[in-house]
Amino acid sequence: MTHRRWIEITVLFATLSMPATAASGRELITARQVASAIGDSGLPVSASQITLLTDVVAKTNAPALRVLSVGAWEANVSRVRLACAISDECLPFVVTVRRGQNDRSEAAVIASNPQLSQHPFVETSKGRVVVRSGSPAVLLLEGGHVHIQLAVTCLENGVVGQTIRVAGGERNHIYLAEVCGDGLLRGTL
Repeated sequence: MTHRRWIEITVLFATLSMPATAASGRELITARQVASAIGDSGLPVSASQITLLTDVVAKTNAPALRVLSVGAWEANVSRVRLACAISDECLPFVVTVRRGQNDRSEAAVIASNPQLSQHPFVETSKGRVVVRSGSPAVLLLEGGHVHIQLAVTCLENGVVGQTIRVAGGERNHIYLAEVCGDGLLRGTL
């Protein structure tokens, strides 16, 4: 076996034995990192309350995260949009935060903490158009044990709670979806 061939085989085995995140140059963002970022914004939560809707990766192992918005999702669940402080480290993403029955809602936390009401991450979206016709959005489709996240284009303007039409991918599928917040929709299978 030639020396060059031996080096190629060694490099191949070294590459295969590396974890996928290290090989791809991407690191998973954890619920603990998300909880810390939300807590830094004034809404104390624990990692066990966070649900990442999909795997979220960043270029570094500990990116600085910032909260873009906080809004209601359903009873005792809030929707939080986050992004990396340095925009090229990761894409914006959405998580849900479960609150216990004894936990205060984000509205109660904001009411008891006046400086939070001045922060831009607090949504006051009732009655305000949060998705516009032609704008991109994320559609969460749920049914049984299936959860699908689709990139869609809104075909109508919509306010929180309203059902609108959206088009998937190349506009070959039309869906009816409930507006949940800024750029976020929910539908059923």
